[in-house]
Amino acid sequence: MKMLSTLLAVFLLVYAQAATASSCPTENLITNPAEFDWTDNGDHFSGVMEIGEASFTIGSDTITTRAYKQAGGSFSIPGPTMKLVPGQKYVLRFHNTLPYAPLSTEHNVFKDPNVSNIHTHGLHISGETPGDDVTRSFEGGRGGDFVYDIPLDHMGGTYWYHAHHHGSTFLQVSGGAFGLIIVDDSLDQIPANVAAMEEKHLVFGFLDPDVAGTGGDTLIEGTLSPTWTVNGRVNGNLCLPENTWQHWRMLVADRDAREKTITVGANCEVALMARDGVWRTTVPKALPTNSVTLTGASRADLAVRCSGDSTISVDNQVVASIYADAGLPDNPAAHPYAVNGISTWDSFRPAYLRDLRNATPGNFETVSMGARTINGDKFDKFVPSFVLNADAVQEWTVKGARQHPFHLHIYHMQMVNDCNNYEGGEYYDVIATNCDVRFDLNAQTAKVYEGRTIMHCHILAHEDQGAMTWADVVGGIDPPTFPTGHGYSTHYVLASPGDPPAAPGNLAASTVSSSQIDLAWTDNASDEEAFDIERSSDGSNFGFLATVGANVAAYSDMGLPAATTYHYRVYARNANGNSGFSNVASATTENDGGGSPQVTSITLSTVNQGKGFKSGRAVVVINDGQGNPLAGATVTGDFSGTFDEPGKSGTTGENGTVVFETNETAKGAISLTFCVTAIGATDLAPPVCNSS
Repeated sequence: MKMLSTLLAVFLLVYAQAATASSCPTENLITNPAEFDWTDNGDHFSGVMEIGEASFTIGSDTITTRAYKQAGGSFSIPGPTMKLVPGQKYVLRFHNTLPYAPLSTEHNVFKDPNVSNIHTHGLHISGETPGDDVTRSFEGGRGGDFVYDIPLDHMGGTYWYHAHHHGSTFLQVSGGAFGLIIVDDSLDQIPANVAAMEEKHLVFGFLDPDVAGTGGDTLIEGTLSPTWTVNGRVNGNLCLPENTWQHWRMLVADRDAREKTITVGANCEVALMARDGVWRTTVPKALPTNSVTLTGASRADLAVRCSGDSTISVDNQVVASIYADAGLPDNPAAHPYAVNGISTWDSFRPAYLRDLRNATPGNFETVSMGARTINGDKFDKFVPSFVLNADAVQEWTVKGARQHPFHLHIYHMQMVNDCNNYEGGEYYDVIATNCDVRFDLNAQTAKVYEGRTIMHCHILAHEDQGAMTWADVVGGIDPPTFPTGHGYSTHYVLASPGDPPAAPGNLAASTVSSSQIDLAWTDNASDEEAFDIERSSDGSNFGFLATVGANVAAYSDMGLPAATTYHYRVYARNANGNSGFSNVASATTENDGGGSPQVTSITLSTVNQGKGFKSGRAVVVINDGQGNPLAGATVTGDFSGTFDEPGKSGTTGENGTVVFETNETAKGAISLTFCVTAIGATDLAPPVCNSS
């Protein structure tokens, strides 16, 4: 009898344990989003991303909206996951297949429902065209190409992309125009057992069809009510092996970025490994409540292990069910700890994410977030709130972010101290707290990008209506360039039902002074709506300059720096599309001050790119021939020695300085020579050189 009782007790215990786990269901399954398929072109990768009208059945309801897809594939919410590898160049060809409508002339209002673009949120890359420039947008039937040069030392992690045309960001993200980006982390020196964890890619997307009609929208419709989705599923089912650690890459994509708490229910263990694409200083951090608080634009990498069935909730609302299936393949060797299976491990971070808490900041700023403004001003694409030299660690005091979450493009922000839900020493790219943050804007110690750095409230209705601004960074890495021979361009027509206007001709550029160049051309069309003028500093990479009306055949480009060469081209457009380009015309502004520009100095150094690799750097100072720093001068030069990279070109900042850096890296002893071969249109014979 005693033995029978013992056997019965064991049976009941085993039954009770097994009863907490179930077999994986076959319907409404949450699976990883499809991957974007890049084409290998030898020196770069390329692919076409489209945004267009799409209809979905979600559960028993329907929605017609705007969504992303890879050309040749199917529209989806979220869009296809873009996987990127550090050290590689990518060209994303963006095609807007929505109906054409001209750009609105209104500003800081809801507008342009069918105008769109794409922003790579969190990537440490250039924010200038043809890089991740969110001020470059595309009407329906138009497209343009983006270049993403992923640094060799870019932190591997979880990032995302979304629509970001100022005026329609709120509308399009509310409708599902977002997706994941994953940067390969195999170079991050993570333990093999961490890399072995099976990955789940989970996008917690809030779809809000109630935005229909915003800014003139007539497309969004359907029976779907505002709801949370996980990978496009409402109340979906997530299956995982019982008692097996997994790596969950989670994104919260919500047009309202105020904080939300994500909770994994009972029968599961949860630990935090990374936030906003950056490994924690010490990995992992146990989460006793199984909860993590994120903004509606944040990411978290979690380690999750479940012994039985459970749930996932957003602010106490269940959004998915978890099934721990003992019949699924497991991997006992996979776990988030150090090799011994118990201890934490210290992450390896690249130089641009170094610990700045003991650094001495060289510049201090205050950012005051408002519902429609930043520092009291609404967005003006031509006027920055800050002009920052690329020579110092920044410390910024952020105010008002609890109700207006603050997002800084390009640069992650390190918390100086613990601050509410944000840990001192950790990095974030969106914060919903009022704290002091630091980031490295010193081109000598980190990768700093010349030009525009956008910042805004990530409550997207606020951003569209003015709560956005930018910093103009002087110095640093130049914008990326298109690979040659592939026909890439910043803007082009996809298709149109009628005929575009005839191309203008006989474009001529004339120097007027040290700060003005006049343009004139022949109008060969009778049906144009306007002429668009593009300008380039190198004759290859052109960007939008200005628009003039129909039948206007002249333009004055004023406010230019002295002794600088510019190249121009013009095209006509109407509702049917753009004409071809005119010929390219060039002119050089006159010298200012009577002297010829001269090289003051060339300073050479190497930059640590991580894992023993170094690149070469040359800091060139130019004067006006009378000993004064010369701003706006186009400088051309060549690297030689260990790195053979001719034809570098850049423009001096206010202090007469321009910084060049090699694309290539090398280990060991490095021989470095840099020669300035031209200043503006003037070739230097012989070149001015320095070697180290």
